[in-house]
Amino acid sequence: MKSNTITVTSSENNGDVVLTMKRKKFPWWIFLFLLPLILLIPVSRDINIQFKQQDTDIAVAKAAADVTYPLTSTFGGKSMIPYHDTTDINGKMVISDIKEPLWYKLFGGAKDSVFASCGNGCYSLKNAGYKYRDFPPDDFKVLTLGAVASVETLKVVDADDDEPIPEADIKLVRIVDGNSTNDQTKSDVAGQFDIKDMPLCGRVKVVASKEGYENDTLEASLFDISNMNDYERTLHLKPLKGCVKVIVKNLKTKTLLADATVTLEINGASRTMKTNTNGVGVGMFDSLRIGSTLKFTASKAGYADTTLSGYTVKQFMTLDEEKRTMYLRPLTKSLVFKNVDGTGAALAGVKNEIYKNGTLVATEYSNNAGEFVVGDISDTDKLSIAATKSGYNGNNTKVKNKTLAQLNTQDSRTIPLTKIEQPKPTPPPNNNKQDDLKGESGDLRINLQWYCRTDLDLHVIDPCGNEIYFSKRKATCQGGTGILDLDANALIGTTTRPQENIYWLKPTPGTYTIKVVCFKWREKSQNPISYNVSIVDKNGRVDKRGTITNRQTITLKHTVQ
Repeated sequence: MKSNTITVTSSENNGDVVLTMKRKKFPWWIFLFLLPLILLIPVSRDINIQFKQQDTDIAVAKAAADVTYPLTSTFGGKSMIPYHDTTDINGKMVISDIKEPLWYKLFGGAKDSVFASCGNGCYSLKNAGYKYRDFPPDDFKVLTLGAVASVETLKVVDADDDEPIPEADIKLVRIVDGNSTNDQTKSDVAGQFDIKDMPLCGRVKVVASKEGYENDTLEASLFDISNMNDYERTLHLKPLKGCVKVIVKNLKTKTLLADATVTLEINGASRTMKTNTNGVGVGMFDSLRIGSTLKFTASKAGYADTTLSGYTVKQFMTLDEEKRTMYLRPLTKSLVFKNVDGTGAALAGVKNEIYKNGTLVATEYSNNAGEFVVGDISDTDKLSIAATKSGYNGNNTKVKNKTLAQLNTQDSRTIPLTKIEQPKPTPPPNNNKQDDLKGESGDLRINLQWYCRTDLDLHVIDPCGNEIYFSKRKATCQGGTGILDLDANALIGTTTRPQENIYWLKPTPGTYTIKVVCFKWREKSQNPISYNVSIVDKNGRVDKRGTITNRQTITLKHTVQ
C-alpha cells in the first residue's frame, strides 16, 4: 500500500508538522468480473444487403427477397431468423436493428450460414458462410445469387396427325417477379424449341403459330413446365386450310430426309416448306379449285433435284404414301450416319455440322430414325462431324478426321449424345422447424403464406367433409378438432407478410383437401402472385409453392396416416 507525506508549517511554534496519509488503490481484479458483463452488452446495427445476379452486375430489382439470418444470442446460441422485404431499384434491402452481443461484434464468431432468395425464389444463395463483420455497417454487402433455372424443350405438332411442324413462329412472353419481356424463335426440323435463360419460378406464355394453322398457347411457370409430360409440353396446331403432304427420301438408302426444301407451285403461285424429322413437308392452300394442278420440286444440298407433278388437288389427296414420296438422288458417294442417345435409342432432330478437311461444308439433321446422310465424299477426304442437340452433351470426337476406309461399319458411323440432367428445384427438407410460421401448432398444421396485400383464404376440408375457413373457423371430425386461428388481409390491417393457419391437436386419419382461394385482388397488375403452403405433421414439414391469379382457386391434397 503506497503512502503520501505532506509537510505543514506551523506559525505558532515555528516548527513543521509532518502528516502522513495513506491512499488505497482501486482493486484491479474487479475488472475481471466486469469485462464479461461488458462483452454481453447487446449492440444494435443494420445489415445492408444488395442482391445481384451471379456472373453479372445486374441488380435483382423490385423483387420479393427472403433472408434467413443466424442471429446470435447473448450466450452464443443461434436462432435462424427469417426476414422478408422487397428490394429497391438497385436490388438493395436493409434488415434494421439487429441486436447481437458486443463480443460477437468484436470477434465475429465462427462462420455462419446465410440463406437468401430473391424474386420469389427466382434467385438463391445457400450456405454463404458470412461472418457478422463481413457486413460493413456503412455499406452494402453484395450477395450474388444464382438463377434457379433449367432449359426446357417444347414441341409443335400438327393436331391431326402429330407430325412435327418445322419453322413454326414461337412468341415467348416471360414474366419474372412482375417484369415482362418478349422473345421470338422458331421450331426446328423436329418441331422443337427451347425456353432458356429464365428462372424456374418465372412464368412464361408461349404462342405457336404457322400459316394455315390455328394458334396454340401454353401458359405456366417454368417450374410447372419442368414437371409436365411430353403431351402437356407439346403445342398442337389445328390445320385451318386444306393441306397437301409430300414425303422426301434418299433414293439410294430409302432413308427419310429432314430439312429438305420443297416448293409447291399451283395456279402460278408458289410457296416453300421444309421437311421435318419424319421427312414430311406440308404445304397449305386456300380457296383453290380441286381441279387445279399441283407441282412439287424437292431439293437438298448434295442431291439432284426431283419433281412431282401431273396431279390435281383432288387426285393428290387420294394418293397413298408411296406415290406422294419424292426420292432425291445423291450426287456422289454417300454414307448413312446415325445419332443415338445414351441408351442407344434413335435421336431425332440432332444438328450435325459436316466438316471435310477442316472446312464446314453442310449441316444435316437426323430424321425420326436418328439417321442422316453425308454425300460427296472422296476416298481422300478427312471427315469430321460435330453433333449437337439442346438438352444433350455434344459429340465432336466420334467422327473426327476419319476417311471412308475408317467409316466402313455402322458402329463407326453411330454418334451417341448423352442427356444433360436438367436442374430441378430442391424440395424443402422434411423437418419440424416452424420458426417462420405464425399461429398455433399441433399434430397437424396447415399454414398459408404470401407476400402482398391481396386477400387469399385458406380452406381445408377434413376427412368427414367439414370445411374450415373464415366463415366456419372450427370443426370436429371423429374427435379431432380443427381450428382456424389466423385470418389475414380480410378488411383492415392488411400486411405484405400475411399468414393463415389451421391446426389440429389430434387429427383424424384420412385425406385433407386444401384450397388456396383468391378472395379479393388488391394488386395493380394482374400478374400471378406467389404463395406457399406449409404442411407440418408427425413426418415433418413439407412446403408446396405455387402462383395464383385473380379469382383462382388452387386445390391440394394431404393424407394423414
